[in-house]
Formats: sequence, C-alpha cells, structure tokens
Amino acid sequence: MLVAGGVAAGISIQMDTSADDPAVLQNEASAALTVDTAPATDMPDDEAAPAVAPLPIWSKVVGPGDSVSGLLTEAGLDKETSRAVTGALGSAFDLQHIQPGHVLSLGLKADGTPRTATLEIEDGSRIQATFGPTPSVDRLAPQLTSVRRAGEATVDSSIFAALDRAGMPTRFATDLELILAETFDLRAHLGGGEHIRLMWREFRSGDRVVGDPTIDYAQLDLTDGRYQIMWPDDNSRQTRIFKDGELLKTFDQPIRGARLSSSFGMRMHPVHGTMRMHSGLDFAAPQGSVVEATQKGRVAYMGKRSGYGTVVELDHGRGVMTRYAHLSALNDKLKVGQRVNAGTELGRAGSTGTSTAPHLHYEIRINGEAVSPLADTRLRQPDGDTRTAEPLALVDTMQNEMARLIAAKG
Repeated sequence: MLVAGGVAAGISIQMDTSADDPAVLQNEASAALTVDTAPATDMPDDEAAPAVAPLPIWSKVVGPGDSVSGLLTEAGLDKETSRAVTGALGSAFDLQHIQPGHVLSLGLKADGTPRTATLEIEDGSRIQATFGPTPSVDRLAPQLTSVRRAGEATVDSSIFAALDRAGMPTRFATDLELILAETFDLRAHLGGGEHIRLMWREFRSGDRVVGDPTIDYAQLDLTDGRYQIMWPDDNSRQTRIFKDGELLKTFDQPIRGARLSSSFGMRMHPVHGTMRMHSGLDFAAPQGSVVEATQKGRVAYMGKRSGYGTVVELDHGRGVMTRYAHLSALNDKLKVGQRVNAGTELGRAGSTGTSTAPHLHYEIRINGEAVSPLADTRLRQPDGDTRTAEPLALVDTMQNEMARLIAAKG
C-alpha cells in the first residue's frame, strides 16, 4: 500500500527578467517545494560530502483524450499504486477537468514507485502529493513573472489575420468582438486599412508562458472614429469604452479582472450541442474566484436552480434582478432578505449545474425577461464629470505606456 509523506519547505524564487523589457512586473506570489531533508554532519576539510542523487523524474504533457489513470499506467504503475496517486491528486483537484497542456510528473524511488506526484494545471498551480510515512497533498501557488507587452497591426481581411501576421495573440480578436458586441458589430466595421494597437500581460514561470495572455487596453482607429477600451485589472470590476476621448459606456462585472468568454444571444450550447438562447454573459474564472454584487440590492434567492446549479439572485428594485450562477459555494454570512452593497461577496465561481468548466454565468432580468448586461443601463449609476475625469486620466496613462512599449521594440 502506498502512503504519503515528506517535509515541505517554502522557497521564494526571484525571476531574472530581460533588461530590454522594462515593463516586467514581479508577482509577489510565493512558491513552495517539497524536499527531503537530512541532518547535517561535520566532514573533514579534505573529505567531500557524497552527492545526493536526485529523484528520477517521469513527466508527460497531457494530450487530447488523456486521463490521469491512463498516464500512470503508461508510467508503469500498478493498479493499487495508481489508485493511491489519483486519490491523492483528486483530493485537491477534480481530475475530470484535466486538459491538454497540463503536466503530470512523478518523482520515483529506486523500486519504481513514486515518492512524489505533481500535476501542473493551466494557471501554473501545482497539485503535489508526497508519499512516505506522513501523507501530504498541497496546492502550490505559482510564482509567476508578469510581463507587459504591446503591439500594433493593420487590418486587411480580418482582425484575427492581422493579429496573427503581427505576432500578437489571436485570441484578442474574440475579446474585442465580445466586449464591443452591444456597441457595434466590429466585423461589419472593417473594410481594410484600420489600425489596431493593443497592450497585454503574459505570465511566465521561468522562460515558459503560463496560461492565457490578458488584454488590458486597445486602441482601434476605425472609419467613424477612435475607440479605446480599458479592461479591468485584477483589482477592478469595471470595463470602459471611449470614443474620440469621451466615455461611451461602462460595464460593472461580477468578478475582478475576469474576461468574457461568451456573450448574450443565440449560440451553440456547449453541452446540449444545439442552438439555444444564452440569457447572460459568461466569465472565465478559476474555481473559487470571488463573485461580487455588481450593484446594491436585496438577496432574493440563494440555492439551486435547474441548469444553473448553485445561484444567488439579487432584487434591485423596479423589476430589475441579477443572477449569479454555477457557483461552487455561497457566502454563508448572507441570508435571503438581506441588503447588500455593490462589491459584496456573494459566493465563489464554480461549475455546478449544466457546465463544462469553472466559470460564472451572469444575468440581468427585467420583469423576468433576460436582457443583455452589456447593453442595459438600468443598473448603472449616472455618469458625470466626477466619474469621467479619473477614467480619462487612466486612459492617458495606458496609452503612453503602450506607445513606449511599441517604440522600445523599434
């Protein structure tokens, strides 16, 4: 029978960054590493300490159709040992959510059984089980370096093709279309010759990029004017869209720094495989991300709803209701009937109900009818000069930073 154990030691690692890129920001997250320790012994000066052989490592990048149990069989583990490893890793991560690009590694003892098993997932986090006299399973936060990038492109046929040709992340074409969906049809506005400038962040562990890049700012010079979009950073919930220097639209979202993954309207349902009405917005978010009220209101419902899984519903008066769905947990300090302010924690993002992966589904309903959260203005506070000055200053800061980065590339 395989048992787990070991000694865990916290290690802080300072990443080297490129002197050519002054926009490197060091994330303050800490890292941890499981190591074996032994008491030190005095050695004569002329007698070198024997080298400690490192654990042999078996490692495999998860491919399409792979499972943890199948990979462990490929590594040569028997069924009993494989069950122990999957049980340990599965206690900290739902192995049904394993996906291509994850990395499974085993630190092997001399007899071929694992001393450690580590699963690195898409955000760089590691699920690490250590086997020995004392069982331990830890979820280790990644130590990532945040690197800011910028680039520009001219559109010929499509934004996707323009970004690809310029060596910029093509997924930003979808980000732009989703955030502008209720302002105008971006594809219909493109006739060729439009100029696009983007600034984004990517996250690195050593020299390896981890996860998806995150867009921060966009400037689109279209035939009818200049559009500027400022997405929320990790501490903000508000996206702002400007046209020719004037604030055109704001949107308060329920998860800080999250990005839209699906818009309001008809779509191919990811589970049922048929065209269905999508009655809200989806935000891609890691399991357990904090979900907050977008505006003040009263808790009208907390619990389960068919398809939606675990939900919170807020009544904002005048027939306006917001729904926050697929939650993994509810804020146990809240009760039905309680009044909450904008920014109050309602629960945590998850994948309950009809869902394929952790995310948040967010709806606005008016007298029971779903409306587009990006288009409806009834939840928003009126904009005035006091709210406009600060966003414009932030846009100027972002624009200057983007211009500096593009100029530095030569």
